[in-house]
Parts: sequence; structure tokens; C-alpha cells
Amino acid sequence: MAPRTRARGSTTAPSGGSTLGEAGEGELTLAFSFPRTDGPAISFAEIGAGEALLGRDDDCTVPLPGADVSRRHAAIQKQGRVVLLRDLESRNGSFVNGRRVTAVVLEEGDVVRVGGWVGVVTRQPGALGMLAPGLYAGPRLRHTLSEAERAAVSDLPILIEGETGTGKEAAARAIHGWSRRRGPFVAVNCAAFPESLAEAELFGYRRGAFTGAERPSLGHFRAAQHGTLLLDEIGDLPLSLQAKLLRVIEQREVLPLGESSPVALDVRLLAAAQEPLSRAVSEGRFRADLFARLDGLTVRLPSLRERPAEIPYLFAQLLLDHSGSRPPEVDARLVERLCLYDWPFNVRELVLLVKRLLVLHGGEPALKVGHLPERMRESGSKESSEPALQAVQEPPELSELAAALRASGGNVAQAAAALGISRQRAYRMMQGRSEIDLESLREPEQPEQPE
Repeated sequence: MAPRTRARGSTTAPSGGSTLGEAGEGELTLAFSFPRTDGPAISFAEIGAGEALLGRDDDCTVPLPGADVSRRHAAIQKQGRVVLLRDLESRNGSFVNGRRVTAVVLEEGDVVRVGGWVGVVTRQPGALGMLAPGLYAGPRLRHTLSEAERAAVSDLPILIEGETGTGKEAAARAIHGWSRRRGPFVAVNCAAFPESLAEAELFGYRRGAFTGAERPSLGHFRAAQHGTLLLDEIGDLPLSLQAKLLRVIEQREVLPLGESSPVALDVRLLAAAQEPLSRAVSEGRFRADLFARLDGLTVRLPSLRERPAEIPYLFAQLLLDHSGSRPPEVDARLVERLCLYDWPFNVRELVLLVKRLLVLHGGEPALKVGHLPERMRESGSKESSEPALQAVQEPPELSELAAALRASGGNVAQAAAALGISRQRAYRMMQGRSEIDLESLREPEQPEQPE
């Protein structure tokens, strides 16, 4: 008998379905999170030798109610080592990565649209919700921050690394909240300090300590007394100031400019950087002894493109927050496009998109694909008007991708098209692998073109 689906983030299963146990770590799961963030999910490990039916009938393995879903819309079955999605001659078609398909092999990160439902193939299904005030998370980000939450009540220094817009300051605020320290949270951007004033800004000064010091200043360290200080973009601190910061950390005291006596500090220090500080150390741009003092625990925040299964939830929650809890209707094809987009500026870019959509189109009956900026409308594969059968084949090897990238001058979209895979899948193949250096392959005068 085919397995039934389970609901995520809810104790109630979708109509007609019973619940399954949580999928084991590493098991591929097709999890639907639009139009319901707690939609049905099916673990591929549970399919066995049979098949899982997707459709609006209650007796389908994955019941997906809706007038735009056929009674028996599509089927998922195993063929040897691969898992295949087949369209069952549905009225509105089945779509994978924005392309209408007859049959296609499913892999991690694939975006599936069935009628008005959008799901993502993921290895980390689970609850979606608020991890801390202002910090929404799914299982990937929850797992990433779990050690930081346990370490928050200690004085262990924590280094937060991540691309721009991944939420480093939001994570730092969460750590401050978990620490239960009674003092304030203070965040400073080290890249914004004029080099001549950086020491005064951090450590404070007395009146008259230098030209222009007309009144005394506590400095950021003393402003965070009994609380938490986040030094964002710490890798941009001048080397001369790094030596003084090291002494402050070691002695737990600060000497304001113009003063003769140091002031004891009770400050929890957090640091953040876009690039790994270890790289800056190896290149001589950051002191190794200071890095050793900061690297009590390093948290690397995942980019938004690394967790596409969370995008529908994040988008829906941000719409709710910024619309006064009265969000507009949203077309499934818009959400599909969001899941296929690369998000170079991560969650910050998603927040700005939500604000743009509400300002420009919030009064319309529904938000649609045409309301997205052009770069997002062009993300992912193009839809075709007729179903196209895709051959069942093994995914390309990393060496094949490397060769295609060399041939295309580092253009990921062109290389992916040459291999017959999506740009998103090409990025997933490169994640965590050092064999391919895109920057060395790319020519600055020939930027990558969208698919």
C-alpha cells in the first residue's frame, strides 16, 4: 500500500491523509508549502516499489485540493536509483523547475508545481516558524543556530559568517535574547568607521581628547555594558586597531582616549563577516591571534538559494507582517519563480521585494508573475506550452560541469543549459566543493546572462 502524507508544522494532516513519522536525516522529501505552509509532504524513502499519487481525490497519497488540480494529477515512483515524477495527462499539467513535463527525474532542490500547489524536493523537511523575534526559520537555519542557542548563556565568543543579507544581525539579536543579559544589544559596522576615528568610536573618549571632541563619548564597548556588542564586518578593521581590540578582549577592560584609568567591561562580544575570517588571516589582512580569540564558535548562515524549501513560508510571513495582517492573494506561479531565483542579496532582497509588491500592486486582486522585477521573471527554466518528455538519466558528474563552465567562461546558465540541467542544480552541485572557482573562470566584461 502506498504511504500517506504528513503535514509539516501542524498536528492536523490534510484532508484525506494520515500522518507519517518524520523523514530521517538525508532522505529526499517533496514538501508542499504553498498555498499552505503546513502542506502535505511525501518522503521518497516511503514510496517503496509502488507509486505515490498526487491529486485532488481524497484517496490520493498526496491529496492536493483545488479546482486546478486533476483528480489524479501526477505520480511519483522509483526506477532503480532514481525517483521519477510522471504527469497523468492532467488538465493543467505538471511543472518542474518552471517547465511543463511529461516525466522527469526529481533531485534535491527541484521546484514542483501542481495546479496551485508549489513544493520543493528537500532533505530537511520540518517545522517552519519564528525562531526569535524578527527571525523566521525552517529546519536548515534552526539546525545552523542550534549550537549558538546553547552557547548563548555562556561568554563563549561567537563568529557569525554569511553572505550579505543572510541575516547576520538578526541572528546576533537572537543570540542576545537567548543570553538573557540585562544590558542592551549594540550593533556597529566596522566597515563604516573612518580609520582616524575608529578607535574613538569603539573605545570612547573624554572631552578634549582630540580636536573636535567637544563632549565625552562612552564608545560602543561601554554603551553595550552588561549586554551584547556585535562587531559587523570585523574583517575591515585596520590592523593597527586589531591589536588594540585584542587587548580589550584579553583584559576585559577599555581605556578611553584621554583617560588614564581603564574601565572594566562586562560585554558579550559577537563578530560577523561576509567572508571566512580564516581566509583573511591566511592573506595577512587579519591578525591570527585576534581570530583565535573570536573563534570560540563559528556559525555559517546558509544563503537563501541553499534553502529554497523555506522561501514560500518566508514570503508569506513577510507579506503578513508588512500588509497589516491583510496579505493579498498570491498566484502559485509567482511563488514558483521565487523558489527558482538565485537571491544574490538573500533575505534582505526578499524583504525589499515584498515591500515593492505591496506598494505597487497591493490593491490588486492578486499578486502575479508579471508583477515581479524582470530579473526574477526570467529566473529558472522557461515554461513551454506543450508537454515535453525528458529522458530519465543520471545527473552529470562534477567533472562534466567543470568542463562546461570552462567552455562557457564561467557562465553558469550556459553551462547548465549545455548539460540539460537547471542553473539552480548547477549551483547545488558546486556547493561546498573547491574544485571549481567561478571567479577565475569568469571574464569581468562578459557578465552572466539569465536563462
